Order: sequence, then C-alpha cells, then structure tokens
Amino acid sequence: MKIAVFPTLTAQEHQILQSITDLPYTDFSTQTPSAECIAEHDIILGWHPIINEALTLSHQIKWIQLFMVGVDNLPFDLLEEAGIVVTTAKGANAPTIAQQTIGCMIAFARQLHTSRDQQLKSQWFVPTDLTELTGKRALTVGTGEIGQAFAKLAVAFDITVDGINRTGHDAPGIQNCYPIEELSERLGHYDYVINNLPYTPATDKLFGVEQFEAMQNEAIFINMGRGKSVDEQALIHALDTQQIKAAALDVFEVEPLPADSPLWHLKNVIIMPHRAGISDFYHQRILNIFADNYREFIQGVVPSHNRLDYRKGY
Repeated sequence: MKIAVFPTLTAQEHQILQSITDLPYTDFSTQTPSAECIAEHDIILGWHPIINEALTLSHQIKWIQLFMVGVDNLPFDLLEEAGIVVTTAKGANAPTIAQQTIGCMIAFARQLHTSRDQQLKSQWFVPTDLTELTGKRALTVGTGEIGQAFAKLAVAFDITVDGINRTGHDAPGIQNCYPIEELSERLGHYDYVINNLPYTPATDKLFGVEQFEAMQNEAIFINMGRGKSVDEQALIHALDTQQIKAAALDVFEVEPLPADSPLWHLKNVIIMPHRAGISDFYHQRILNIFADNYREFIQGVVPSHNRLDYRKGY
C-alpha cells in the first residue's frame, strides 16, 4: 500500500506522519503528478484537482483524509460510486474559529476596528458607544464542534449561548437548542447571530431577507460558515438600511470578494479573507485525526472519525 500526500508539511509534521505509519508515502506538495500516478495510491492525504481525473481511471484509492472541512466542491458522485471512504478535518479548526469569533465580538464591543481606522489617519478619537460582552445573548447556527468551542469560550465573558441545528437536539455547552425550522422565529432574541453551518443544498441562502428582518436592529451577524449560505444582497441591504447593526464576514458568495462589492465600503462591516480556520496548530490536529483513522484502517475497519456522509453532504 502507498500514501500520497498533498499538503505542505513542516519537517516536524513529516516526522509525526512517519511515526503514525510505516507505509511508503510520496510528498506531492511541490509537484503535480499524473492521474495514473495518483491512481496507484491506496490512501490520499489532502486534495488536488488531479484526483478527479484519477477517479475516472482504474485505481487503488480506498480512503482520502482531507485537510479541509468544507466538502461542497468534491465530486460526490465519483467518490460514492467508487466506494471511497472520505474523512474530513472537521474540528481541527474549531478552536481557531471560536477564538476569531470572540475576537470579532470584542472588536465591535470595544470599537477596536474604528480605533485602527482613526490611527491610520493620526486622529485621536474616543467612540461613544463602547460596551461589553457581559450578559449578551448569542445564537450559534450550527452546534457542531465549532459552535461548541465558541460556547466554551463564551462562558468566560458571561455570554449566554443558544443553538440551532437540524433537529433541536442538545449539544454540549449550549444552553438551549432549537430545530432549523425555528430559525426565523428565534433570531430576534439575540445580540449576536453566528453562522457556523456547512454549505449544502439545504443551507443555500439560508440567511435572506426574512432572516435579517427578524433580527434585532442592534444585532451583529457573524459568518464563519459558508458564503453561499447567505444571500449577500439581502445582507448588504440589511447593513445599509441599519436593519442590523453590523457584520463580521470571513466567507463570501464569491471568493476573493470582488473589488466592486459594496461590502468593502460599509463602515459597519469587518471583512476577513477566509482565514478564520488558519492556525499553526491546524495540521497537527488533522494528523491526530489521521492517526485515529489509520489505526482502524490497518485493522480492516472503515475509518470512522469525521467520516463524510454522502447523503447529508458533510
């Protein structure tokens, strides 16, 4: 059996990988192999467009351990037809995204972003609407590992965190959970609404005109999930007309965000270039996931940690 590795790993991370498996592996991070070459490997770490072509050939691929959480760009039909097990990096970015979410909330509460703007103009300016996170209410739409990591941090700031998920089932650290059907009904109760959902057909433009109208005028919308789950024009209108107070956006319908997007010029928006999940801890956490799955794989058991459900789309 052979392993193909696509992510760029540090020397230390290569040592960790070597400690997990004694199978031969090839580092393709600096080269683009042929589809025929990739088809000869049993395990793939990471993703590359050439895999699409390899899947159309006679191949040995049995398992793909992704180094990403989002899977909406994968060729589900080819993967499922070939019976390939796909495991994701779900959870590896949860602490990072949770911390960035808290950072955005603090930035708005303490007006750190406007202070930076004034600094660049050499202007001494004290905002008049400074507040705290103390006693605020937040709704995490998506109660998986990211939502739970956020709720864990929020405790330190005396923030109450409720959640929305598919069925309304309980989630660790989250006070009250409601089914997705109650989203619009619940939105008006919160100071912060945080989108942590993956993109699927069911979440396409989930946040639209109705949802932004349902939010409080003082609400802040934070999108750490997927850009396509938000109707961007509806969001721009809500921000421009002060239906909601502000937004912090890490993801967008089109990326990079086009230069002519009105979002760039809205003073009540913090724009981040899809970087919330980036961290120097990220690869280490994924290699830990790979290690757990690899132990199952060599024992003839289907890798189960973060296994992609083709029916659900995540």
